[in-house]
Amino acid sequence: MQREKSLKKNSKLWKRILTKMKNLKKILISSLILIVVGALGLILTLFIGNQDTSSSNFGTGQTYNFCSEDMSFISREFFQGDKTTDLFFEEVEDLTNEYLERNNLSGLKIAEIMEFSKNFYIEIYEPDTEIGAMELLVDKSSGAVFPEYGPNMMWNLKYGMHSQIPLSQNDIDMEISEDQAAELAEKYLVKTNTSELVGDEVEKFYGYYTIHTLTEGGDLTGMLSVNGFSGDVWYHNWHGIFLDMEEEH
Repeated sequence: MQREKSLKKNSKLWKRILTKMKNLKKILISSLILIVVGALGLILTLFIGNQDTSSSNFGTGQTYNFCSEDMSFISREFFQGDKTTDLFFEEVEDLTNEYLERNNLSGLKIAEIMEFSKNFYIEIYEPDTEIGAMELLVDKSSGAVFPEYGPNMMWNLKYGMHSQIPLSQNDIDMEISEDQAAELAEKYLVKTNTSELVGDEVEKFYGYYTIHTLTEGGDLTGMLSVNGFSGDVWYHNWHGIFLDMEEEH
């Protein structure tokens, strides 16, 4: 009888211990989740709030510091829908030049402006090197100019998110040549069965190439980028339907 009471007592004790352990496990998991969320929030705050909206989005032309204004326009571009306003190429050119001037990048020039149904795309290059510097977008609903997302942010070694890392000659030259980039782009288009062809011009940027894509009839329809080191291909699927184009040089 005494033994049975002892066993019951021990059983209740173990149940309490197990319950406390389960509660402790839940608390630890919740704490870890809060720590992760807090860390991500801190990183995002530091990233977005890196500069005041009134200050330059760029450094000295060697770096590319995204500020809260840029991120605001990027978010708006994603969620604005199909609302547009009438913008002409001359206005887009003026807006882009003002943006470059405002951000201490007046030494850079416009290579081409492309109009799509969702936005305007602007290719910017360095006149002294003839290398592509960056790619910009113009919001058709507001006329706001901001850095293009995708390869321009993630792969651009001089003007993108990794711009604080010093460039070497190997970074400029890249492991993959222009011809190899075109071949990789062609293989990608065949694999994805888009019925698009690779254009003749391969534009070199710091860390990647951007290439126009054509319809089977030879008309310009879109673009993609090829990483100059890994060979990864990133199709620009945020432009919509191609409408018109003007080349500046």
